[in-house]
Amino acid sequence: MNMLDYLAKKKGETMLLDEHPFANASSSFKTAYCFGLAVLVYGYKDQIPVTVECFSSILSNIHFDLKQQEILATQVKKNFEIKISNTFQKITTKNEQYCFIADLYRISFFGLISPTFSRDIIEGYCQVFNFSSEEKAFLTEFCELGYKTTEQLRNNSLSYYDTKLDKAIEAYKTFMMHGYSVSTTILQYIYPAFSISYDVEDFKLDDGSILRYESNLHIKGTFTISNCSTVVIDHAKVTLDGSINVNNGKIIIRNSHVIVNSCPEDYAIFVENSPIIKIEDSIIDCKQKAGFLFQNSGQLRLQATTISNTPNVYAISFYGNSAEIITSTFENCHHGALSNNATRELFIASTNFINCHNKHGGAIHSRSLVDVTVYNCTFQNCHADYIGAAVYFSTLNFGQSVLGCHFDNCTPTDSILFNQYDNKLIDTGLI
Repeated sequence: MNMLDYLAKKKGETMLLDEHPFANASSSFKTAYCFGLAVLVYGYKDQIPVTVECFSSILSNIHFDLKQQEILATQVKKNFEIKISNTFQKITTKNEQYCFIADLYRISFFGLISPTFSRDIIEGYCQVFNFSSEEKAFLTEFCELGYKTTEQLRNNSLSYYDTKLDKAIEAYKTFMMHGYSVSTTILQYIYPAFSISYDVEDFKLDDGSILRYESNLHIKGTFTISNCSTVVIDHAKVTLDGSINVNNGKIIIRNSHVIVNSCPEDYAIFVENSPIIKIEDSIIDCKQKAGFLFQNSGQLRLQATTISNTPNVYAISFYGNSAEIITSTFENCHHGALSNNATRELFIASTNFINCHNKHGGAIHSRSLVDVTVYNCTFQNCHADYIGAAVYFSTLNFGQSVLGCHFDNCTPTDSILFNQYDNKLIDTGLI
């Protein structure tokens, strides 16, 4: 690749982002967010074409409705007070506010709009958001570093690129020392080359505090969470060379990618004496090294998450109170996806089980006597050595229902479900 091709590629990475961090937000949120940005674009007396073009690229990346885009200018002129109130009501979290200010900086930097007007608008928003001096200083410096690097690439110069990246990392570390954090997704939206990693080894969190990781995290040895402490892993990439032990604590994983590189235990995460475990919008690759989760207390909430490549233990072994698993996927689970021993109830809906195998119950093996509902799920290439190709209930019991599910190439074909109390199968060609 020659230099011109490289520059064109890097410019595309930094300028033409495929998706905005809030592209999947609700339409009402995006309407309020985009109106707030429009104040900078259409509130100035001269609507410079390049400014509108930069703004339009943000609207496109956030997937904002085209018809709504067409009326933004009119709304700024005629309905400002009503619409701006809605903006402040919708943009409430720190990550939302930081990203919003970063987009204002993006427009002011690439849109060539009046520096004085831009500064006044951004300062006004920062005051409404009650930003501290540390927050304002960080956003100003980080956006300038990120966007000036992009401008440098656009002008065919790579000078000081690494130096600027080092400065951006230092700026963020200083920001965190003041007790603040920003999701990695937003940091990389501002500065695509930005990356920061943490290595923890035989770490114990037992002081009752809440610890957040929103970047690359490498766990070595045993990571222990106890004494009412909480770990939140959000928008992070986690490499595990060890295990996570939660005892009278809490762990929340969302919007993250977890890779089990090595694990000395049967399960990557072991949970006991804990009220609830939440895992959302994440990808878990166990790489045939361990099962993912063993939980013997509390509740489990698993949503929009893929768990794959588990070896000779269940992907999840649940002995807690109740579990809810929805819109998720279990794939290549070589000793079954789920062992259910819940003491209250299990609810599974709109979940895919692909290439799951076990002696009894290729995907789900339930030993519990409580209510179990498996609804609108898909079982593909699931196999049992004996009976229950997809689902196996140890005992026939009222309240065990498999409803509206689809089965494709599951064997043995004469025993796809075993001991279910009620079933209404669709698209199987079997019943």
